[in-house]
Amino acid sequence: MFSRNFRARMIAVAAIWISIVLFASGLGLSIVIRRVVEAHFDHDLLDHARELADLVELDAAQRLFIARNLSDPRFSPARSGMYWQVILQNGETVRSPSLQDDLSLSVTPDQTREGSLPPSTALANVEGPTGPMRMVRNISEPSRLGQPVEIRIGADERLISDEMEHLNLTLMATLGLLALAMVGTAYAQVAYGLRPLQRMSRAIVDVRSGKTTRLPEDLPEEIMPLVTELNGMITANLSMVDRARVLAGSFAHALKTPLAILDEEAARLKASGQESHAQILSEQCSRMALLIDYQTARAKASTIANAGAFAVVADVLRSIINTYSQFSPGHDRRFEVEGATDIVVACDTNDLTELIGNLLDNAAKWARDRVVISIEDLDSSVLITVEDDGPGIPAEHRMRVFDVGTRLDDAKPGTGLGLAIARDLTSLYDGRLWIEDSRMGGAALKLSLRKKGDPSSS
Repeated sequence: MFSRNFRARMIAVAAIWISIVLFASGLGLSIVIRRVVEAHFDHDLLDHARELADLVELDAAQRLFIARNLSDPRFSPARSGMYWQVILQNGETVRSPSLQDDLSLSVTPDQTREGSLPPSTALANVEGPTGPMRMVRNISEPSRLGQPVEIRIGADERLISDEMEHLNLTLMATLGLLALAMVGTAYAQVAYGLRPLQRMSRAIVDVRSGKTTRLPEDLPEEIMPLVTELNGMITANLSMVDRARVLAGSFAHALKTPLAILDEEAARLKASGQESHAQILSEQCSRMALLIDYQTARAKASTIANAGAFAVVADVLRSIINTYSQFSPGHDRRFEVEGATDIVVACDTNDLTELIGNLLDNAAKWARDRVVISIEDLDSSVLITVEDDGPGIPAEHRMRVFDVGTRLDDAKPGTGLGLAIARDLTSLYDGRLWIEDSRMGGAALKLSLRKKGDPSSS
């Protein structure tokens, strides 16, 4: 699909690029946010350490105690992940309720790391009671105590991870919506940008169907060079077709007089007793006349084929059947019409008359009594079938009968041009013409043509 669809390729490239950029941005933002969250945790721990330092007191027996609980209630539940510990110089210790009596916060020198903290304060990553944790160590000497006191206060890394998980989900959802919005914007941009090409495509269809002879010239300047070249090519082709038609007519007219003279010479040779020479000359003259008539008819049809013309099948059939019933060799045949005859096909009326007329002429010559014309309305085309009750056409001859001058029985009237001209007219209108067996035992000539208003389907 992508190799043949320009819009899909552009949208796919935009979607891939947007995904890569947003993924990288999300990864970078996640790293930055984690550092911010860690810094926030560190500052919260430092604030709690200062608060705890203000709450350290000695009773009358010089025993350590905390005047009241910390403002953060997470230090109270056991193993909550938030812990503090106060240690005097003599080793006396007070712990937070979350640590319980059998747990403590310990640190080794290699776990201490530098940070942008006040003097006598250090950061450490340690293994806490409930997993890895971040800890702040603060050593101070309050005047009311008269001795140094060390405060250790920490929080589990899982609290940061839980916070980051929530933030990452929010970030992913936000970036996902942003990606959808950006891909949608890219789709709208591509669709809008390709609109002139769609208009150009419709204009080409109009040219092909004969509604106009030029492409519009108010398209964007980026594709105007192509439009100018196409208009020039269309004009040149129309001129070439007109010249070809004139030349074909002139050529045919110029050859008819010499052919008539040669035909008369053949008659004189026959009268003088040279019958074999006269027969050869007469046969070649007839063949040349046949080819001239065929090419002249072909050139005339090619000037109007696909030129936006249309024809009503019913009108054409009525005219042809009336003519055959009165004047043609098949006037004793019975013609029957089946199906929707009011269909309009994309074919010039004269060409359709010539086409169906040749098919009916062939059927009337071979039919014993009946010729049936049936019309089927398909989705985008019309199928016209001409059947007879004659002997039929053998399968091995069904392609050959469309050749110029081919006649299966010389005793039958005709020139051998009818089906050849019908085949060429059909191809000029992007149709199909083939032969099958008739329901009545004879031949069934099937003609498929486009319906009016559907130039893209045959």
